[in-house]
Amino acid sequence: MSKSLVFSGAMALALLAHPVLANSSEPAPAAGAQAEEGETNKVVCRRVESIGTRLGSKKVCRTKAQWDSEAAANRQDLERSQTQRWKSE
Repeated sequence: MSKSLVFSGAMALALLAHPVLANSSEPAPAAGAQAEEGETNKVVCRRVESIGTRLGSKKVCRTKAQWDSEAAANRQDLERSQTQRWKSE
């Protein structure tokens, strides 16, 4: 029982670390306002895996600005859910 629990925890960490590792290979953004604007309009495609299946991944293409705004919204939702307290009535 404990081996399977440790294995599942290790697999969960590996799946969570995957997007972080994929982003680390991207080059640093170029200097200048025009270069930054060009970078935000660049289309980036990523594989998004469905939870609960090994075969349910699909390719999603969005601009870098859209990926950044989605990441910021997800981060904000996570922080809000971590700081909210459950209130009993």
